Amino acid sequence: MERHGSAIPDAGNAKLNLGDIFDKYRGNFYTLFVLMVLLIIWNFAASRIQNTLLLPYLSETAMEFFTAWTDPVIMSNLGLTLKRVITGFLYAYVIGVPLGLLMGYSATAMQSLAPVMNSIRQIPIMAWVPLSIIWFGLGDGPTVFLIAMSAIFPLVINTIAGVQGIDPNYYNAARSMGASKLDIVRDIVVPGAMPHILTGCRLAMGAGWMSVICAEFIATSAGFGFLMVEAQVRLETAQLYALMIMSGLVGYAIDKVFIAVERKMTSWRFKDGFVGS
Repeated sequence: MERHGSAIPDAGNAKLNLGDIFDKYRGNFYTLFVLMVLLIIWNFAASRIQNTLLLPYLSETAMEFFTAWTDPVIMSNLGLTLKRVITGFLYAYVIGVPLGLLMGYSATAMQSLAPVMNSIRQIPIMAWVPLSIIWFGLGDGPTVFLIAMSAIFPLVINTIAGVQGIDPNYYNAARSMGASKLDIVRDIVVPGAMPHILTGCRLAMGAGWMSVICAEFIATSAGFGFLMVEAQVRLETAQLYALMIMSGLVGYAIDKVFIAVERKMTSWRFKDGFVGS
């Protein structure tokens, strides 16, 4: 039916549009549903336990959560922690990606370095805390070191996997056209390994974010993790829960940024379907 030259959608089209909207945002609806269920369970459990030291009421935690975003002390410490994470990640990237490219491209380098890398990788990150304090003292030094140690191995392993996954025919075709080793690395190895490198960046940043919170428990007197320790010492459990939720949301936001970068730099991987989350 048309009126004044424009079509008026009928009920069937309206239902179809609603269905399209649901299909487009299906994941968001499911996430919202899960969050609502978790909040209901939390509220019910807190009312049954009635011990705010173990599980604070949802309303109290929500108040602490929203207040924290406007607290200059908390936000300044969050900024300090983010600075440490980015610094440690950059150190890991500068070391890990070239090392992964070398080990993936050269069998000699792989045979020489892999046993050492795999041995160091098995050492728990918290085992490095006493040594990092001895080396760098208290402050940013040991924290950045621990972040770099956590982040470097996902970068190396994923870069190696990316290089080794390149079709050998690309190498053969480049050599047949007179390409040098530098040309092969620049035009084949790096672009071919880029999707795995970006995945390694996501994993490395996630590992760095988790490790910085743990490192700030021990090796520093400032930062987001240190605020959690202070809340625990003062028995302010609601604030501790709020800071933990903030930590999770910030980490989630960082991961979404890396996904956006990955989609931009390797857009061909996302044209035919769903990749990543």
